[in-house]
Amino acid sequence: SGWPQVLAREKMTHPLILAARPWSFPAALVPVLLTGAIVYKSGEEWSGLELLRALVLGVLVQAASNTGNTYWDFVNGADTATVGAGADKDKVLKHKGVLVDGLTDPSSVFFLTMLLYATSAAIMVDRLLASNQLLAVFTAGILLSHFYTADPIRLKYYALGDLAIFLAFGPLLTRCTTLLISSGAAAREDVTTDVLLLTVPVQLICECILHANNGRDIGEDSKNGLRTLATLLGFDKARTLFLAMMVGAYACVSAFAYRRRSPGMLCVFLSLPLALDAGRRFCRDANQMADLPKRVAKLHMAFGVLLIAGLLSAPP
Repeated sequence: SGWPQVLAREKMTHPLILAARPWSFPAALVPVLLTGAIVYKSGEEWSGLELLRALVLGVLVQAASNTGNTYWDFVNGADTATVGAGADKDKVLKHKGVLVDGLTDPSSVFFLTMLLYATSAAIMVDRLLASNQLLAVFTAGILLSHFYTADPIRLKYYALGDLAIFLAFGPLLTRCTTLLISSGAAAREDVTTDVLLLTVPVQLICECILHANNGRDIGEDSKNGLRTLATLLGFDKARTLFLAMMVGAYACVSAFAYRRRSPGMLCVFLSLPLALDAGRRFCRDANQMADLPKRVAKLHMAFGVLLIAGLLSAPP
């Protein structure tokens, strides 16, 4: 059996949708929504329509980063016919076979990537022309997202992919959101600091999505001469880093809850069963690792929603 048979069981989801990986969109949605909650709690005026624009922007850039990654990993030989080797086909994430098994042609994936980036710029053009700071933040985020795997920089292949994604979907996306929804909040140092600090734990979980992906692919990436952070560390140390980032996320929220006298933020611990399950699955069993990034994405969504709920429930 191969990818066509797997897709038949999935009711033939379009290959381009698979390449966009909708299951990963919480990586962009959660930081934007958390930023919105922080701005709301600040008491500054804010715009719901601009928050919606920030959410759409985040999803467009996330989808473009994903499709671009699918294209460039295939073109540069990172994804080959042996992708998912050792795991049952129905457990391997479906986007891995989009180009490897010829479900669509590379030019279609590349065109979709460029279209998504162009659309993200189009929905922002009026605000970008009005603010040099917003233009700089937006441009930096797009460049990091694109050159995560794109030639000639290929940050992922030089162990810089984790840093690039952390910056693009952390400080840059949240600053962009603050500038969009509230000029008053954007000008306040205390709000800027809160946004930077409170988004650290969700970005640590976000990094776990990426690290789970790279940890799963250590064997194939090493064989192809690619240097991700996971390949440099080796499997055991990569697992240690994965667990440390998860522990760090919960520790950060605990510290913030104590400092802000906001015990409601501790509701993030309701997501702990998902975290424990993810930690257990980061192992040398190919079937356990196959869909781990998707499972961590579910954890990221739960963790983020709970953190937002805890923050909104806190007294002014």
